[in-house]
Amino acid sequence: MRVFIKGLGAFAVLAVLLFGGVEVVAFLARRVGRQIFHGVNPTVSAAAVAAMSTVVVAVATLVIGRYYERRAAVEAEIRSSKIPIYSRLVESLLRMLLRGDAAAAGADQFAEELREITPQLIAWASDDVLIEWSRFKRSISVASTESETEMALFELEKLLIAIRRDYGHKGHVVKEGDLLGLFINDAHELLERRRNRTRQQPSA
Repeated sequence: MRVFIKGLGAFAVLAVLLFGGVEVVAFLARRVGRQIFHGVNPTVSAAAVAAMSTVVVAVATLVIGRYYERRAAVEAEIRSSKIPIYSRLVESLLRMLLRGDAAAAGADQFAEELREITPQLIAWASDDVLIEWSRFKRSISVASTESETEMALFELEKLLIAIRRDYGHKGHVVKEGDLLGLFINDAHELLERRRNRTRQQPSA
C-alpha cells in the first residue's frame, strides 16, 4: 500500500511538472510567434501563432514524455536488478548469524558469497545501502572483541534498514534493536550495553 501511494505521489508530481513544462513552452512559442509575425495582418498572424504554438507544444510534449518514459524504464531495470541481490545478501547474512557459518566450515563459502555480491551492489545498490554495506564490512573486518562484535551487529541492522527503505518502506516506527530482535534472542541486552557505552563516552 505504501509503495502504491508513493508511486501515485510520484505520478502526480510528474504530471504537474509535465503540464508546467508544456505551458512554459506554449508561452514562449506564442511570444516568439508574435515577434516573427509582427506587422502582419492580425487575423493571419493570430492563426499562424496558434498553429506554431500547437506544433511546438505537441513536439515538446512528445520529447518530455519520451524522456520520462526512458527514466522510468531505467528505474524499473535498476529495481528489478537490485531486489534479487538484496535478497541474496540478506539470506547470506542471516545464514551466517543463525548457523554460525562464519565460525565453522561455511566460512570460506560465506566469504566467497560476499566477494561475489559486492560488485553487484556497487552496480545496482542505492547510495545509502552501499554506504551501510561498506561500514558493515569494515566493522566485521576489525571485530576482535565482544564490544566490537556487538557494534558490527548494529552496523548490520543499519544495513538492513537501508535495504528496507530502498524497497519503499519508510521505517519511521522501526527503532534501534527492533530488527536485531528478529534473529538475536538477547538483542535487548545488546541494546542496553550499547546505550551504556554511549552514556559513558566523554562529551566533546
